[in-house]
Amino acid sequence: MQSMAAREPLTVAHDDSAQDDLLAAVDLPAIERSPAPRRVPSLETGVVRGTASGLVIELGGGPVAARRAKSCLVAPDAGDRVLCAVDGEQVFVLAVLEGEAGATTRIVAEGDMKVQATGRLGLGAGDQIEIAAAREVGLFAGKLQVRAQAAAAAIEEIGLVGRSLEAHLQKAVVVAERMEARADRLVQRAKQAFRFVEALEQVRAGVFDLRAEGLAAVRGENTIVAARTLAKLDGEQVKIG
Repeated sequence: MQSMAAREPLTVAHDDSAQDDLLAAVDLPAIERSPAPRRVPSLETGVVRGTASGLVIELGGGPVAARRAKSCLVAPDAGDRVLCAVDGEQVFVLAVLEGEAGATTRIVAEGDMKVQATGRLGLGAGDQIEIAAAREVGLFAGKLQVRAQAAAAAIEEIGLVGRSLEAHLQKAVVVAERMEARADRLVQRAKQAFRFVEALEQVRAGVFDLRAEGLAAVRGENTIVAARTLAKLDGEQVKIG
């Protein structure tokens, strides 16, 4: 006959701390978790639907708001076909692929823009070149050359400062309401000179010397020759009257 102690089941105590120590002692490789999938940037072509309040591009998924990339200097117009870079919620226009035939191509940059070349820089057009600025246009060069068959300038006010001026012209016409010339020394040379003064001409000088190799004639309806100290007529023959 078995004792009561032998009939009772054997109870084994579960020690969690021992299991933890065993797992810590074993060098198991770390479990790598895969990162969340990220949408890869893509290139898509689209059509510009609007430019008034920002670029609106029609892509495969519908119209989206876009911005022009800094390297895309050509400003897109409505109806142009463009190449876009799509990165998540951001859409950038990289290039204008084609537009309306005969439409004007506009190069637009936000802020200041500088075109620089280490060598020569040429600017040419088959028809016309226009330079316009709201405030100022500056030309700075060691030497300036301008060649044209015809030139026209309409300037409200002009100022010229220089050391010397040399001009070779076949014909020069100056029409002015008022003209003033100031110089320390003025020399004029001409084969023939004609002056036509309708009203009054005055010459005031410290010393006035008038000489003629041939005939010197002074004619007038009334002629007055006056001297404060001395009036002299000298010649081989002097005729009065």
